[in-house]
Amino acid sequence: MSHGNLAMLAADLPAVWRSTLLGSVGNANIKLIKMGGEGIPEESHAEFDELLVVIDGEMPLIVGDKTVLLSAGDYYLIPAGATHRVPPGSYGTLLLVDRE
Repeated sequence: MSHGNLAMLAADLPAVWRSTLLGSVGNANIKLIKMGGEGIPEESHAEFDELLVVIDGEMPLIVGDKTVLLSAGDYYLIPAGATHRVPPGSYGTLLLVDRE
C-alpha cells in the first residue's frame, strides 16, 4: 500500500512539467506534475485518452479549437487523438492519468 500527500510531493518536484510516477492501475499510469513556465506545446496521443485533474492552482488548456480554464478540483478527459496544449500561465499541481 502506498500513501502520501500530493501537495508535499509536488513541492519536492525539481522542475515544472516533469512528472513523477505515483503508481499504476491496470494499464494506466498515475503521475504528479508541477505546472508552470512556458506550458506544453501541442501534442496528441492516438492510442489512449488522457485524464487531467488540477489538484491546486490553475491551468489553461486548449483542446482542438476549444479553450478552458481548469481550477482546483476540475478535470478534463482528453479523447485519444485530440490535439491539445497548455499555454503559459499554469501554476500549481496536476494529476495526470495516461498509458505512456
